[in-house]
Amino acid sequence: MLRKVVALEFVRQMGAGRTCPLLVNCEKADGSVISVVAKFSDFCEQRETHLAREIVGACLAGDLGLPVPEPMLVEIPAGWSEIVPDAPLRARVAASSPLAFGSTLMTGGFSAWTPNTRIKEAMYETAAAVFAFDAIIQNPDRRTANPNCLVRGEDIRIIDHELAFAHRVVLGWRPPWAPGGLNWLETKGSHIFLNDLKRSLLDFAPIRQRWSALADDRLVEYRAAVPPEWAHVAADVDSALKLIRDARDNIDACITEIRRVLS
Repeated sequence: MLRKVVALEFVRQMGAGRTCPLLVNCEKADGSVISVVAKFSDFCEQRETHLAREIVGACLAGDLGLPVPEPMLVEIPAGWSEIVPDAPLRARVAASSPLAFGSTLMTGGFSAWTPNTRIKEAMYETAAAVFAFDAIIQNPDRRTANPNCLVRGEDIRIIDHELAFAHRVVLGWRPPWAPGGLNWLETKGSHIFLNDLKRSLLDFAPIRQRWSALADDRLVEYRAAVPPEWAHVAADVDSALKLIRDARDNIDACITEIRRVLS
């Protein structure tokens, strides 16, 4: 499901985020070069587990029609880390898996969502779908303080889903289709779209249709997109896929709980 590219050139570090992504020029199968924002496992608290969650989240978002940059696997050739000029950065790249998670670099005027950015009329359907997506996959990381959203006019791209699907290690966790299962989204600043979506007239029919259309065979493909070299993350991947499957089968109850949060 994900194309594989090969790292060629280190360009720079992308800001000072938690996972310290790097901008890397990569070679595609046809020999052309593409700029990729790559996450390396040693920069992630749970290493390949977080990268696997990125893969599952990106695959799901694509099937739901959500605006994500193209995801891909980045193959890191042996010794490639030696071209990274910063010594501490170089050491962490060398300590990482030889496969990184990447996304195409968004250019052409995209900038980070800010607390002053507002949802425009044409964006409400997409914003509602993103809110539902984050609610269902238990993604706590599209907060006002850390939006993980790029915007250009009425066009957005959502990024960074490594903290989603962590529900199996949460004590007292309630699923998003259970009453009160989304209480965590009621907190001020918990989601960048919360205030604008509250008390809005939203059509959840497209959300229901897209979630209901997710096929079991497609979820098997999500599983296959995770590199076999990361076999040790199988339990976390299976937990993520079970959440997706169960949410699909309980999508009406999920929507009821989302409506409650937005009421």
